[in-house]
Amino acid sequence: MTPEEHRFNALVLIFANLQRLLVFHNAVALIEGKEQNPELREQLTSKLDLLNEVVTRSSQDRAVNEADVDAVRPVASYLEQEIRAYYDTELESSLGAQAAFGAAAVFAASYLGDGIIHMGRVFGHDDWVDREMQDKPTLNHLLNQANGTVGSAAKSEFPPEIRGYIDHHVRVALGDRGLVMAQIDGLTTMLDGMASPRQFKTT
Repeated sequence: MTPEEHRFNALVLIFANLQRLLVFHNAVALIEGKEQNPELREQLTSKLDLLNEVVTRSSQDRAVNEADVDAVRPVASYLEQEIRAYYDTELESSLGAQAAFGAAAVFAASYLGDGIIHMGRVFGHDDWVDREMQDKPTLNHLLNQANGTVGSAAKSEFPPEIRGYIDHHVRVALGDRGLVMAQIDGLTTMLDGMASPRQFKTT
């Protein structure tokens, strides 16, 4: 990957993981029958708005300018803390927490796939686009499952099918923890236009 592709890849990863957090906290609030903390929601949505602006500009220029790199560095630092907190969620005693945790991972995977497709189109990597498009039907099916698990958890209804979906989503999410944290810990290096010092597969 070129330096510009590394920087753009960092944007894709940042956006997907901000969505992970937004989905998780939205789901927890819904399941608990509470309003999401407005300060937390503002933190996440303002960061997502920034990323949308930077991605739009960078897509047009096929490059991430230095001002935008500087603007998103604090978001990368924010994710280093918040994604670790997400993985430290207490899951043992609450199917609701498990549903929110697993749904967040499913949505993050979907946003990451969409980001790679977009990045492939920006930089002319048709093979990236083709590979991710092949995964879209599976991801759409998983998204439907994730929505179903959160909706059922909000009603405190956990039939066997829903329990099976929750278990599968959580197992996959926990299995991906090392990969996700390698991506998060490598964001600063990628924003510098270099490969992450910790190896992982993104495309």
